[in-house]
Amino acid sequence: MKKRILLILNGKLVADHVVAAAIEMSVATSSELNAVFINYALDLAEYQYPFPNDISLTRNNLTGKTIAEEDAELMENNIKSFRHKCEIAGVAFDVETGKETSLQWLKTNSAFADLILADANENLRQHHIVDLLIDAHCPIYLVSKHASAVKNVIFTYDGSFSSMRAIKMYTYLFRNTHQLPATLVHVSDKNRQLPEEKYIRSWLSLHYREVEYKILNGNIQHELVNYTRSSPDSLVVMGSFGRTTLSRFFHKSLANYIVEEGRCSLFITHEK
Repeated sequence: MKKRILLILNGKLVADHVVAAAIEMSVATSSELNAVFINYALDLAEYQYPFPNDISLTRNNLTGKTIAEEDAELMENNIKSFRHKCEIAGVAFDVETGKETSLQWLKTNSAFADLILADANENLRQHHIVDLLIDAHCPIYLVSKHASAVKNVIFTYDGSFSSMRAIKMYTYLFRNTHQLPATLVHVSDKNRQLPEEKYIRSWLSLHYREVEYKILNGNIQHELVNYTRSSPDSLVVMGSFGRTTLSRFFHKSLANYIVEEGRCSLFITHEK
C-alpha cells in the first residue's frame, strides 16, 4: 500500500542525510515524497522577527545579485539536485517551493500525509518546526545526522494509550523493519514491572522476531537519554505531546535531549 511522506527541507541548506533517508524510505515502503523546500529567511516575517532590516536588499560585490536573488538561485539548484536523485532512484515525488508556505499550511497538509520527515538536528531548533511537531495530524520522523541506517528500534513505553499508539503506528507504517532487533524500554521510579505486561509482550511477538525488554529505574529523561546514548544507530519511538502545557513542554524537552544528546533518530506521534 502506497504512502505519502511530507518531506520538509531547508531550501538553502538541504541536509543530504535527510534526502538519502527519504529516498531509501520511499523505495522500501512504496511511498511518494511531497517535498517542501522552505525559505527560512522569508519565514521570519511570519513570526514577527523583532529585528527587521534591509540586509536582503544589499548586493554582493562579486555577483551583483541581492542576497534574496542568491538565495532563490541556491534553492533552485537544490531543488534540481533533489529531482535528479529521485529520478535516478525511481521514486515518485512532487515539490513545493515553500515561498508561500506557512505554519498553518504545513499543519493542514499533515492531515493528508501518512508521515512527516524532517532533519532532527536542525529543525528542532526552529520554533515553527517544534510547533508543527505538537499540532501535526500525522506521525513525525526526525532523522539524526549522527545515525546511519537504523539497526535497532527502541520503543519507549509508559503503559499509556499514547505510547502504545506510537508503537502501533510505527509498526503499521514500517513493515519492512520488523526483522530489526527491537527493545521495549520502560522507566519507573516505583517498581520493576511492565504495565499490562502480558498484553504488550503478546502484541509485539506478533510483529517482531526479536524483542528485548528493559526496565530502568530513575528519572525518565535522564535514564532514556543515557540508554539511547549507549545504543548507536537507533530509532526511538515516542508517544504524543499530550493536551496539557506541562505535558507538551516535557515531551519537547525529552525529544530534544534524545536527539541532541542521545544522537538518535526519533519517531513521534501526536494524539489529541
